Amino acid sequence: MTILLVLAGVWLFAFLVFCLALCKAASQSVPGLRHSHPTILVIDDDTSVLNIIRMGLEHEGYNVHTASNPKEGIRLFQKISRNVSLVLLDFNMPEMTGDRVFEALRKIDPQVPVLLVTAFIDDLKVTQLRNSVRGYLLKPFPLGELIGKVRELVSFS
Repeated sequence: MTILLVLAGVWLFAFLVFCLALCKAASQSVPGLRHSHPTILVIDDDTSVLNIIRMGLEHEGYNVHTASNPKEGIRLFQKISRNVSLVLLDFNMPEMTGDRVFEALRKIDPQVPVLLVTAFIDDLKVTQLRNSVRGYLLKPFPLGELIGKVRELVSFS
């Protein structure tokens, strides 16, 4: 019985040390991050896509802001640009195409990393924009692929 109590005490002590180390690691910023609390801005006219992306990225610990139209996205970026680690940008939207939104975002912050999200790959404007952004994903894409790409881009910004 004494051995069991000693083993339980050792296990409890080890568990507490592990919890303290985990808390300390969680409070430290990751080297290479542009911001200590990564914020992602998603600009897409499809609200169902916005909601799925927001839920997936928030589940991974990112702060997510969304805009369902290009002008709203530009206004929002102007307000929060200092905190944005990555912009996910749809190309084909009403009012403005992704290349025009990209130009507007670059006027606000020339260094903002942008991940293009599009269903079109052969359009000349899309091809030109793909050469200027950090990467692109073709719709439809698995949420895990998006999360992996976001991790890759945010951690090396």
